[in-house]
Amino acid sequence: MQKMIILFLIFIIVFMFFTGLFFFYEARFMSGRASVVTTGFSPENSTVVPVLRRASIASGQKVRVMVYVLSEQGTGAFGRKVEISNPDPLNITVDQAQQQTAQDGIVYFDISSKIAGVFDLEVKVDGYTLPSKAHIEFN
Repeated sequence: MQKMIILFLIFIIVFMFFTGLFFFYEARFMSGRASVVTTGFSPENSTVVPVLRRASIASGQKVRVMVYVLSEQGTGAFGRKVEISNPDPLNITVDQAQQQTAQDGIVYFDISSKIAGVFDLEVKVDGYTLPSKAHIEFN
């Protein structure tokens, strides 16, 4: 009977030792594999689409530019700040309805101009420049 109690105590001690090692490993494993994504979006997946590429100055038309900000998985990146460059602030007006992306990752810009010309507008998302640009023309 005394041998059974000693064997049982040894078993409990060994079991607790290995259980402690397992939980220590799991805790380090969980913290070691977690990564923080600083951008939260993929510049390569995101795109800039002008709905109307050419507009007339005489009729006061505006070009609507849609910016799709997408994550690595291709889903919309919510709450990202989007800015569009304005090469000529005196003659080109950029109207932005919202400052951040909606749930679907889309932001709309309405652009009008007082002068004719072709413009390539650069888009920045959270300070990162997207590879695609908005190519628009006013005549």
